[in-house]
Amino acid sequence: MSKKELKPELLTVGKLFTDNYLIPIYQRNYAWRAEQIEQLISDIQDSVVGGQDNYFLGNLVVIKRGREDEFEVIDGQQRLTTLYLLLTFLEQDGEGEKPSVGHAGHLQYESRARATEALLRVAQEAAKEHVRPQGSTSNADAGIHEGYSIINQFFKQNENLNRSREKFSDFLLTKVTVVRASLPPNTDLNRYFEIMNTRGQQLKQVDIVKARLMSKLPNQYERECFAWVWDSCADMDSYVQMSLTRGDTSLRNKVFGDEWSWLEVTSFSSLMESRPQSGINSSRQSSEGVSLSLDEALSKYAKELESNSTEDEGNERFRSTIEFPAFLLHVLRIMKGDEVEDEGLLDDKRLIKSFDDAVNNVPDAKADWVRSFAFMLLKCRNLFDGFILKRQFTANIGDDGDWSLQRLKKGGGDKKPTPTYIHVFSASNGSLEEDGSADPHTRDVLLLQSMLRITYTSPRTMHWITKVLRWLSVKAPRDVKHADLADLLKGYARSKVKETFSFEKDQQPQGFGISRIVFSYLDYLLLSDSSKRDFKFQFRTSIEHFYPQHPDKEQSGAVVSGSSLNLLGNLALVSVSANSKFSNSLPRAKAENFKDTIELQSPKLKRMAEITRNTNWDDQQITAHHEAMVTLLRDDVSLVEASGRSNPGR
Repeated sequence: MSKKELKPELLTVGKLFTDNYLIPIYQRNYAWRAEQIEQLISDIQDSVVGGQDNYFLGNLVVIKRGREDEFEVIDGQQRLTTLYLLLTFLEQDGEGEKPSVGHAGHLQYESRARATEALLRVAQEAAKEHVRPQGSTSNADAGIHEGYSIINQFFKQNENLNRSREKFSDFLLTKVTVVRASLPPNTDLNRYFEIMNTRGQQLKQVDIVKARLMSKLPNQYERECFAWVWDSCADMDSYVQMSLTRGDTSLRNKVFGDEWSWLEVTSFSSLMESRPQSGINSSRQSSEGVSLSLDEALSKYAKELESNSTEDEGNERFRSTIEFPAFLLHVLRIMKGDEVEDEGLLDDKRLIKSFDDAVNNVPDAKADWVRSFAFMLLKCRNLFDGFILKRQFTANIGDDGDWSLQRLKKGGGDKKPTPTYIHVFSASNGSLEEDGSADPHTRDVLLLQSMLRITYTSPRTMHWITKVLRWLSVKAPRDVKHADLADLLKGYARSKVKETFSFEKDQQPQGFGISRIVFSYLDYLLLSDSSKRDFKFQFRTSIEHFYPQHPDKEQSGAVVSGSSLNLLGNLALVSVSANSKFSNSLPRAKAENFKDTIELQSPKLKRMAEITRNTNWDDQQITAHHEAMVTLLRDDVSLVEASGRSNPGR
């Protein structure tokens, strides 16, 4: 092999960490959060449970340093650091024994001593779990501590996963593989990054599914119409009214009506009639002919739709809750009428198989099925944009953005119409605030959806989106009432609480065995009408023991018994950073020193802190609060069952 050629090696994770890796200074700090970390663990666990022989994790691009066993990481450092943290967690047992595989010290950060020290420190903390990071942290090491805490909490909160840690660990070390591609020595890295940033996208599963579906259609005009719809819906961060009719307000009027809010066409054939025969994007025009092979479809229609329209400026502030492959699977479930909640049904790694199975189950008229799917895809995207929350980024919100539930509406007058965005349940002339101060109806639905979004972080567990879209798909959007949608969302949350939490005293889960939805839904129920205006659900993955498991011995206060420690009454769901702030402080210290943090985190935690400030936090208060929370949940579920409104979607 020439020294100028890329050298790829397929390595198991165990073999990967027999060498040393350096994260160069130009690479960003470790930035993966709960969604990415939990998804990686879930993907591996699915392979373990499914009895797969191996699981390919992805690529790691490196370049060799001075030593034979030392590599500089060029691409893939987020995944590599996550694997390192995962190994650190798995190689500790309850007795705190030292790691046995020997990966410790094999990953370092160049010129960032605190980050390298953090990698070593999490191993020490893992050996003695009650030790939390002390002192201030920098951006370089805060992410590493948070990443480890996310892994720790995820295992504790998933009983089956935690019980099979040894099997999971063995599979990770011996069956999970990575392609380590070594760049030739003296590679111009600036040129490499330039090429990587400008090269065309690799063919993905969505491209193959698209091509296979298009190949079922009989002529170029139908295929062009299908591609037009598909490419427009694939742009998940844009409202579909904009991506489908970019720069053509006349066409927008035809397809979405004079207000631009909701789809007016009723079928694939009416879309064909509305669409100009010249095509929306000439680069996607097909050659003459009545048939198209899979190869031809791949070569002609796999390009992504590009946006260069100035009217998109307001539209670009939004970010979708899910990505296009996941959205396709939601629509496919609606097409199939599938109401079973199986994570495999929303697994985008099985996208091709899911669509192949669906098409193969159609005995005849496959072209009709494809036409129906294309129309359902567009219809659901329109409903998704109007009724499913997004993240919104504006100058006065901040880097993390805010939750948004807005529909697109025509503004600017007939002479120069422009898209505007109003809260979905506002009146037609409703306010256009961008500060999150939605009307009370929109605000309530937004709270419920954000509650579910932060609880079910993996796209494979977002079955509530399928439920909402299925319910909306048989209704006229203008007739949707906020109370009905709120009832649907609350009914879903209640069903999940009932699945995971027993109201029988001797059967109630405790500690990390309590599902996140129990905490999230309690927080929603505890919100008053006035507090609903200000409270916003944020991503939270850590179960906080208000009276700590390992209390700070230097602080004085009431002592809580072991029987009360893991009751729902002593627990709340908080972010990893808040959990770290609280450390092992006693309840009164938390209540007095972190009042602002507590109010942002959890209404339940806020109530616990108020009780502590007014009295104390001991066995009696924990038991009383526990019983109050169980009663609140029980009464809410019983009330809705008695009224028969628990499932308006059925």
